[in-house]
Amino acid sequence: MSALTYKCPNCGGSMVFDPKQQCFSCEYCLSAFRREELEPPQSDQSDETNESGQADQALLYTCPACGAAIAMDQTTAAGFCYYCHNPVVLSGKLSDRQAPSLVLPFQISREAAEERFLSWIGHKKYIPPAFFSRTQLEKLSGVYFPYWTCSCTMEGTLSGTATDLRVWRTGDTEYTETKTYSIQRSGRITLSDLSRNALQKAQVRMLEGILPFDLTKAERFHPGYLSGFQAEVKDMERETFESEVREEAESHAKKLLMDTVAGHGRFSVENFHTAEQSSVWQYVLLPVWILTYRKNEELYYFAMNGQTGEICGRLPIDYARLAAACIGIFAAVTAAFTLAGGLLL
Repeated sequence: MSALTYKCPNCGGSMVFDPKQQCFSCEYCLSAFRREELEPPQSDQSDETNESGQADQALLYTCPACGAAIAMDQTTAAGFCYYCHNPVVLSGKLSDRQAPSLVLPFQISREAAEERFLSWIGHKKYIPPAFFSRTQLEKLSGVYFPYWTCSCTMEGTLSGTATDLRVWRTGDTEYTETKTYSIQRSGRITLSDLSRNALQKAQVRMLEGILPFDLTKAERFHPGYLSGFQAEVKDMERETFESEVREEAESHAKKLLMDTVAGHGRFSVENFHTAEQSSVWQYVLLPVWILTYRKNEELYYFAMNGQTGEICGRLPIDYARLAAACIGIFAAVTAAFTLAGGLLL
């Protein structure tokens, strides 16, 4: 399978995308370049095949830097050579229907991601120290994950009854006034970037927990953005999500129309209808910093939106520390009651 490495025009060193400077930088001479200035990547054009002889299903590629044959998952599109540690992009995984329309470059650098992680974990109690040790932090990885996004326009109509209730008292008599109104609303609703994870093996809760991304800052896809990071390609097509996304869009549309009904005590929807005018689906790669930790066969994870810094995590609990804290609290409460009883005597 064809593999690419981006080389520095000045010294020939490996080029990676730098989120801090938003450009491509050389790890050796520290030169920086814009995407337009990148030289054509060096590639290995040989095709390694799997046992069945199907090149498009191959799990092996040849590193252009050292010539080593490296095994990769079928959905992995970018990573590092295990032997020489050069960043590589598997071009065969990014051709034809697997090529994304857009890529959102990382905005948060690795150093900034580590600082945010340590600050976030510092507010959590009873987390095993191993989860945020230096050795564990070295496993923090920047990964481009595949998503399907949908932007749509629809016509919506909503009707219902609003009820206002007024109660007042004059002398010994209580009066109640009820007013009802028939209300109708209609309008054109435009929704942008309804997103769904497109990788079956990914942690869905993790990837949806860090949404949304601002896709106005996305770039036309260029494989150079993947250099220096890991990247996965989709293995789920948009048809998988069309019904679910349509329901989400209708829910948003209904809420937007209901929000225009103001100044009434209660509003009951009687009829709601939408008609889709247009929809645009895009396959995009979005940036995520991830850290995983395995304890007693349980997998825990930390994920950070590589653009906004939004965090989602499933954290392990150090039950020994938790038990010690509970014992300490119990001992303190017991001592306080004992002292109070002695004073009463």
